Amino acid sequence: MSKRTKLEAIDLDAYYGDFHALKGINIAMEEKAVTAFIGPSGCGKSTFLRTFNRMNDYIEGFKVEGQILIDSKNIYQKDVRVDELRKEVGMVFQKPNPFPKSIFENVVYGLKIQGVKKKSVLEEAAETSLKRAALWEEVKDKLHKSALALSGGQQQRLCIARALAISPSILLMDEPASALDPISTAKVEELIYELKNDYTIVIVTHNMQQAGRVSDYTAFFYMGELVEFNKTKTMFTSPKDERTQNYITGRFG
Repeated sequence: MSKRTKLEAIDLDAYYGDFHALKGINIAMEEKAVTAFIGPSGCGKSTFLRTFNRMNDYIEGFKVEGQILIDSKNIYQKDVRVDELRKEVGMVFQKPNPFPKSIFENVVYGLKIQGVKKKSVLEEAAETSLKRAALWEEVKDKLHKSALALSGGQQQRLCIARALAISPSILLMDEPASALDPISTAKVEELIYELKNDYTIVIVTHNMQQAGRVSDYTAFFYMGELVEFNKTKTMFTSPKDERTQNYITGRFG
């Protein structure tokens, strides 16, 4: 049974002032699958990733034309409430960015902002999210200690738990393992693989091997254009475009 489309871009162009960052992007991404965006630095991967939770709205001079659809609804329409959208779309950044608070307070931060006060609800959400982020066993006895005392890899999994606590259906990851050591990277990759049972995941990565290991589909961007999009296996074994082939085999990038 084919899965339904969760995320879609239709004739999407994006600009930073006069700079044309994304050019005519058309792509449809499956629900509960991992899609990797690859391509050289500055090719538009992160800009495109951030159109799905409207993070680029904060950048002066940024504008989009075309449509970004989540569950067939255009999220750039006037009536879209961005705070509601961001509950649906969790985000994990390149560098772990825990708040200078306890591990527990980090995880339940988003829920508290939404007005959840009941202690039992917060405790249950913290435990569930930390378990989902494969961190519970390591931190369950020190939930009230500072998150900043955790290792880099643990901090990144904590940030994933924080993103999961608000029950999104989509998880955006902007190079989530690039600042981590190999062991922590392996844990994050394992986690991505498990999470796709419940979430639609989009990951930006510079690491070809990582894209090969964790993703079901891969999109190759070059100079603001989507060059090729296909099942990861197909992309890595028989890409259709010479530029994809050259990038994957390390001839440029």
